[in-house]
Amino acid sequence: MIANQSSGSDAIYQRFLERQRVEGMALAEASDVLSLHIPPMAPPHFVAEFLCKGLIRDSAGEIKEASRFQVGVWFPADYLRRADPFEMVRLFTPGVWHPNVSQDLPLICTGRISPGTPLVDILFQIYDILTYQKYNPREDDSLNRAACSWARENQNLFPTDRRPLKRRSLNLEVTSI
Repeated sequence: MIANQSSGSDAIYQRFLERQRVEGMALAEASDVLSLHIPPMAPPHFVAEFLCKGLIRDSAGEIKEASRFQVGVWFPADYLRRADPFEMVRLFTPGVWHPNVSQDLPLICTGRISPGTPLVDILFQIYDILTYQKYNPREDDSLNRAACSWARENQNLFPTDRRPLKRRSLNLEVTSI
């Protein structure tokens, strides 16, 4: 079970964290683009590494394709009662170019997250953002207005990666003839 010093003896929260670990690791095992790590000294933190095509803006201001993104997800002790995506999700990869990603802070807007939203659902939302399968087209409601304007003008480039986060299972039956 995942230990958490800040949650004390909250058995429900501990079971929730353990379920997130099990389900998150199962998703990573069934994915060609996701690795999930749990830092040994930091539960309830998860670090997701996505090996997918996305976009970054380099120091010269050029928009380029990138293929590796790291995101941290943290479940605060009161997560089953309240959820704040800006408190829970941190982008570790600098320069990600997306309307839902701040250029000044390591913030990513995943959209609405209700208390108790599973880790797997959050990982799917993050993947959809990184690969431009999901983005906010409204500049007045975006974290990066320049990326929002750019995205509207370059919709033909999306999605940047068409692979599913989870491999599709294929059930084949072989019959002899």
